[in-house]
Order: sequence, then structure tokens, then C-alpha cells
Amino acid sequence: MKISSHNEWSTLRSVVVGLAAGANKPDGCHFKHPGAFPGHVTAQADMDLDRFARTLEQEGVKVYRPKYNNFAQTSGMYNYCPRDRLLVVGDTVVDCTMQYPCRDQESFYMDFVFKNAKRVIQVPRTHWLSFDAANVCRLDQTLLYLQSVSGTRAGATWLQEQFPNHTVEVTETYGGVHIDSTFCPVNDGLVVVNKDRVSKNTLPKCFKDWEIIWLGDEDLTRKSFYGEAFASNYILLNFFMIRPDLAVIDDCPKLEQALRANGVLSYTVPFAHSRTLGGGHHCTTLDLHRR
Repeated sequence: MKISSHNEWSTLRSVVVGLAAGANKPDGCHFKHPGAFPGHVTAQADMDLDRFARTLEQEGVKVYRPKYNNFAQTSGMYNYCPRDRLLVVGDTVVDCTMQYPCRDQESFYMDFVFKNAKRVIQVPRTHWLSFDAANVCRLDQTLLYLQSVSGTRAGATWLQEQFPNHTVEVTETYGGVHIDSTFCPVNDGLVVVNKDRVSKNTLPKCFKDWEIIWLGDEDLTRKSFYGEAFASNYILLNFFMIRPDLAVIDDCPKLEQALRANGVLSYTVPFAHSRTLGGGHHCTTLDLHRR
């Protein structure tokens, strides 16, 4: 296994795809009704994830999966979103200290990533320094960092200290949680931006010379959820790039059309419970090797 990934779009060679089985809503994570996710939800989600994995394999990608754990028994959350937990910058794996300490255990079930990394950095946990890996968008030598409830300003400072040859740019355009339903790079020079959260005046400097596909709520189909939603309808913008001209998206015709108009084709792999479980195709992956 080789670990080397610098951006969100280069040709994918290997990836971790998440696992819904064993998912749990732990106490202390702002769920209205804590407890194990219903079996029919996780079963359908794993069917969707399996189809996603097969799609990637058809494109010659090596797919790895986290080890199973019953998170209700360990007071944790899930293996559904590897993107939330680990950050790959080049050949370095950053083991993030997340907003919710109950999610710290998720890295245990991806230990094969650590065993194959040239360098592993553990983010220290303090009351002022924490960030989820999904607060960071990788743009080669720029790391775009979303300061939000899941990423402190001190986290950006720490990240810059660890990667002095990169530029860490901080954006506060969205105060919710993660960055990947707000800024969604397609390839070098093209990005989908959530127009309901970002304007031309608040666009990060790193995108000033990029082509922008502006999409918002009016462009998205309606995603249902079971029980309570752990993600907004903007999760439809959470697509995943296999290579610069090929994406995997949910069922969203206007996104498909916008990508096609820019020379990018798409596989449509619907996720029935992306809002219920809180993750689309980008959230549920961790790219290990892009070339």
C-alpha cells in the first residue's frame, strides 16, 4: 500500500470506503435520540457503499474498508466517514483530534493506514486546539481550512507549523461543521461552490483564478432521511473525484449537467441515507494514493 495524495482530484489509485454496520448515535454528540442506528438504515447504507466500492474497482482503484466494530458497545460513533477522522497530506497521515472525543476511537479500525504511512502526526488535544480532518480541503500546496465549530483557529496554526512548505488559508464562510459541501474541487482550476454560503466577496483567495460552478439549494433534488438528519440537503454537493474528468455523485441532475458542461463525466451512485448518517461520497472515503 502506497500513501501519497496531495489534492482532491488527481487519478485515484487506492482509497478507503467507509462502513455503516455498527453505527451508533453516542451521547454527547447532539443527537436527539442517542442509540444504535436502525439495522435497516445501516444495511441499506452498506449496500450503497458496496456499490460505490465496486464502481471504483471497475476504474482500477484498490479499495480498502475499515474493520467492523459495534460502536454502541464502545460508546463511539461509526466507521461510515473515514474522511472525518484522518487527513492525508502527501505521504503524511494526520490523526486528527476531533470535535467530539467519542470519535477518537475510529482510527483504531483503520490501523492499516498508519502501518503504511511514512509519517504519522497526532494532533494534540487541548481545549483550544482541535479539528476534524474534513475541515481541510487539499489543493496541492494550499490547504484550505474551514474555521467552524469542528475546527478552531489554533488548529489551522498547528497545521501550518507541521507543513511549513504549504500555505494554510483559513476561511470562515460557513460556521457549521465540515468544508466539503461548501467547496468541492473538481480539478485543478475548477471548483463547485455552494452559492448559498459563499459569495464572490467571500470566496477564498486560493480560488480567485479558478472557474467557479455556483450551485445552491434551488439546484438540488430533495433528499429524505430517517428519524433525524445528521446532514443538510447540501450533502448532494459532497461528490468524489476518481480523476480530473470523472466524478461519483448522488442523484442530482443539475450537478451532473454542470460537470458535463465542463468536460467532466459522472457515475451516479445514490446514497439513500446520506442525510441520516451524515455523509456523501466524499465524506465516506479517504483517498490514500493519487497520482
